[in-house]
Amino acid sequence: MEIVDAAVFANTGETMKKVRGLKIIRRTAAAALALALGLPSYTHLPYRALAAETPDESDVQEIQNEIDNQQQEIDKTQQEIDETEEKKQKLQQAKEDMENYLADLNSQYASLEEEIADLNSQIADKQAEIEQTQADLEEAKAVEEQQYADMKARIQYMYEHPQSSFLEILLTSGSFAEALNQAGYAASITEYDRQMFEQYVAQKEAIEEQEAQLQGEMEALEELQASVEKKQDEVSALASSTSGQISQHVTQIAEAQADLEGKNNTLENQKEVLEQLIAEKRAIEAQIEAAKAAEIQASLGDVTGVRTTELEYVQYGAYNATEEEVTALAVLIYCEAGNQGAEGQLAVGAVVMNRIRDSRFAQNDIISVIRASGQFSPVTSGRFDLMLEQGLDSVTESCYTAARRAIAGESNVGNRVFFRTYANYPSLSGLVIGAHIFSYTWNYTA
Repeated sequence: MEIVDAAVFANTGETMKKVRGLKIIRRTAAAALALALGLPSYTHLPYRALAAETPDESDVQEIQNEIDNQQQEIDKTQQEIDETEEKKQKLQQAKEDMENYLADLNSQYASLEEEIADLNSQIADKQAEIEQTQADLEEAKAVEEQQYADMKARIQYMYEHPQSSFLEILLTSGSFAEALNQAGYAASITEYDRQMFEQYVAQKEAIEEQEAQLQGEMEALEELQASVEKKQDEVSALASSTSGQISQHVTQIAEAQADLEGKNNTLENQKEVLEQLIAEKRAIEAQIEAAKAAEIQASLGDVTGVRTTELEYVQYGAYNATEEEVTALAVLIYCEAGNQGAEGQLAVGAVVMNRIRDSRFAQNDIISVIRASGQFSPVTSGRFDLMLEQGLDSVTESCYTAARRAIAGESNVGNRVFFRTYANYPSLSGLVIGAHIFSYTWNYTA
C-alpha cells in the first residue's frame, strides 16, 4: 500500500457532516456567480475546492452526474448549432439561386426592352407609310374628282351643242378626210375620258387596298407591342418579387448568423463550465486520495521507510511486456510503494514478476497477477482503477523505472512472492524493505 508523509495532510481528516451542509450554499453561490457573469443558469461552478472538509465518493458521483448533464447540454447545443448552420447554408443556396434567377430576369427584361424599341421603330415607319398612302389616296381622289368634273363638263357641252350627223360633217367639210378626222376626234375624246376615269378608279382602289393592308400591319405591330409590353411587365413583376425574396433571405441569413454566434458563445461557456467541473472532480478525487493516504500513514506508526535488512539481488530473464502492462505495473507500484524509494518500488514490482515465474500461481501475465482476487488492496478498494483511468499524471517516473527494471528481470527480493505492511505485523519473519516485509510463503515463516 502507498505511504505518504502525514504532514502534507495535516488539514484533512474532518468529518463529512460539514461537506453535506455546504452543498446547498455552494450551489446558490454558483448560480449567483453565473448570473453575475451573464452565463446560463448552470448548477455548478468550481467551488468545492474552497471547502476545507474532505469529500467522499458521494461527492465524486454527484459531480460526475453534473458533468454528464453538462455534456448532454453541450451535445444539445452542438446539435442546435449544426441544425442552424444547415439552415443557414440552405438559405445561402436559395439566395444564390434567386440572384441567378434575377440576373436572368434582368437579361430578359433588357431583351424585351430592345424588342419594344424595335417595334416602336417599325410602328413609326408603318405610320409614315400609312400617312403617305393616305396622301396618295387623297391626291388620287382629287384627280378622280377633277377628271369626273371635266368629263361631266364635256358631256354637258356635247349635250348642249349636239354634233351634226356624219353626212352634215361630210357636206360641210372641205374633204372626206377632214370629215373623218372630225368624227374620229370626237370619238377619241370620249374614249379618253372613259379610259382615264377607269384608270383613276383603279388607282384609287389600289391605294385603298394598300391602306387597308398597312392598317392591318399596323394593328398586328400594335398587338405584338402590347404583348411584349405585357411580357415585360410580367418579367418586371417577377424581378421585383425575386428581389424581395432575396432581401428576405439576406435578413434570414443574418438572423441565422446571429443565432449561430449566440449558440457558439453558449457552447464555449458550457465547455468552460465542463472543464471546471472536470477540474473540480479531479480536485475532489485528489482530496479523497490524500485522505486515504493520510489514513494509511496514520496506521503505520513509527515506520521510517529505511531499509532494515540486506537486499537479495537476482537477475531473471526479461518479460516481453506491452505498454499497457508497463503502465499497469507502474500504477500498482505507485499505489503500494509510491513513497518507498527506488528499492521499495522495485521490490513490489519484483513480487509481481516472481508470481508469473512461480508455478504456485496460475496467472502468467502482469495484468492477471495484479487483478487476481484478494491479492492487492489497491485493486480490491478500487484505487488502482481510479488511478489507471484518471490519475496517470500523478504516477511518478520512478515508479515507471521500477516497473521496467522488474520486467527486465531485476529483483532485489530474490524470488519472494508475498509482502505486507511491516508495522501491522511486526512479529513476522521476512525481508524488510522500508515499510514492507517480503516473504517466500504466505505465513511469513521465512
